[in-house]
Amino acid sequence: MGKKENPLLAYYDQDGRFAELMNGWFFGGKPYWKAENISAADRRQDGRSRKGREYRHRYRDLFKKLDHTLVRLFIGAELMEYVDYAMPLRVLDSDTLSYLHQKKAVSRGHLEKKDLAGGEFLSQFSKEDRLLPVITLVLYCGEAPWDGARRLHELLDLELIPDRLKECVADYPIHILDVCHTPDERLREFPPDICFMLLCIKYAKDKEAFARLRELTGSAIVSEDTYETIAEYLGEPELLENGGQAEKGGKDMCEAIRALVEDGRNEGLRQGIEQGIEQGIEQGIRLAKQVFHLADEGTAWEEIAKRLSISEKEVEQILN
Repeated sequence: MGKKENPLLAYYDQDGRFAELMNGWFFGGKPYWKAENISAADRRQDGRSRKGREYRHRYRDLFKKLDHTLVRLFIGAELMEYVDYAMPLRVLDSDTLSYLHQKKAVSRGHLEKKDLAGGEFLSQFSKEDRLLPVITLVLYCGEAPWDGARRLHELLDLELIPDRLKECVADYPIHILDVCHTPDERLREFPPDICFMLLCIKYAKDKEAFARLRELTGSAIVSEDTYETIAEYLGEPELLENGGQAEKGGKDMCEAIRALVEDGRNEGLRQGIEQGIEQGIEQGIRLAKQVFHLADEGTAWEEIAKRLSISEKEVEQILN
């Protein structure tokens, strides 16, 4: 995991922000989960081979337990900036390890209590035992569209398999939030701060759209933690320097964004001038070489000027 993702990891590790992200993706922004519904979960998921010689460890970027009166979920969010073309397998493997981790915990409890017999004893799992469901959300922030598989079947060679048999092959769809290629309307379903952050990431390199973020989101007022996370993720310390304090609390990013875009335009103009000077020097060198070449062949100055579309005085200046 690169350093660039660290601000987002710290941001979404906050229970409230984690809940807002998941509410935006799974419930269209409705406040189904709140911070008090979330507790820390074991981010390490262990799996051991039958021979007991191999141990596998998987560290997901965020792994939390959501405890609701009707349903409890484990949710892990994979922060990425590249397409993992084996992602359905990665998610399936990680989720499976989570279920195995839960099953082992249940089995340890039964071993301590010695409360099982028969088939339940052999499996160390009773008919009444249940595991918590696991959902993984892939938060993909890459510039290129996600063109990898979104379900296990897309990784399998099923062309020569009869349709009836295909129905017997288990599939495994996954959830991918492709930030830079999700329609603005869909991103606006997320809570305000999350929406603003996602649109900042989406339009970070489109200065025209970036300058219109207030128009796109409806507001440029965000909390300080959102403001600092955006600045750190985009690698723009100028945002921290130019942000204004909003009257009702939070930070107003409007002025900071305007200053950042203007700085970008000025830098572009400077680079353009420098590039023009360099091109002018190169063109001058090429012209001088042509003049000397024609002069060496004995071509008259008047004829040189005519061929190269310059004045005789310019020819004279070059040769002298």
